[in-house]
Amino acid sequence: MKQKKFYSTQLLLLAAIALFFSCGSKKQASHYSVQDEISEKLAEYKTAGWQIQGSSRTLRGVLSSVIDRLNENPDLVEVTGTANNFAVVSIGKEAAAANASNRYAATATRLVKGAIDSDVQLSQALGTERDNLYAAYSSTVERLIRGDLKEAYTLVRNRQDGKLDCEIHYLIDEVKAQASREAAMKKALDNVDLDQKYADKIREHVNKRPDIE
Repeated sequence: MKQKKFYSTQLLLLAAIALFFSCGSKKQASHYSVQDEISEKLAEYKTAGWQIQGSSRTLRGVLSSVIDRLNENPDLVEVTGTANNFAVVSIGKEAAAANASNRYAATATRLVKGAIDSDVQLSQALGTERDNLYAAYSSTVERLIRGDLKEAYTLVRNRQDGKLDCEIHYLIDEVKAQASREAAMKKALDNVDLDQKYADKIREHVNKRPDIE
C-alpha cells in the first residue's frame, strides 16, 4: 500500500514538473513569436528587394509598431495596395491606394452577394436588380473607403528597367468602414424598388465585416 502511495506521489510530482515546463515553454514561444514573425517578414522583403520609403524609422520598428496597434485595437484591419511600373512615387502611391480601395470593395461586395444569392426569398425579391445593386454598392464602397485608408508604411523597389514598384500597407478602422459600407448600400438601395423587410436583411449583411486577405 505504501509503495502504491509512493508511486502515486511520484506521478503527481512528475506531472506537476511537466506542466510547469510546458507553461514556461509556451510563454517563451509566445514571447518570441512576434519577433520571429517580424524577422521572417524582413527576410521576405529583403529577398524581394523592398525598402521602406518615407519613414525615418527602421522597417523592423515600423512592423513592430503596426503589430502592436493591431493587437491593441481589434477594430483595425490591414489592407495592402500595390502599384507597378511607375516613374514617380506620388503616382505609384495614388495607384496603390486605388488598388487597396478596389480590393476592399470587391471583398465587401462578395460577402453581400454571397449572402443574398444564398437567400432564395431575398434573391427573388431583387430579381433582375441584383447585378445593378452589386455594381452600385461596390463602386460607392470603393470611393468612400478611400477616405478610411490610413497609411501604415510604404515599400518601394527598383525595377531592372529603371522604374519602380510599390506596396503600401494601410490600416482601416472597421467602425468607420462599416459606416462607409452602410452609406454605400443606402445609396444603392435608393435605386431599387424593394420592400423594407428585404432592405433591412441586406443591411444586416452589410454590417458583417469582410475578411480582407
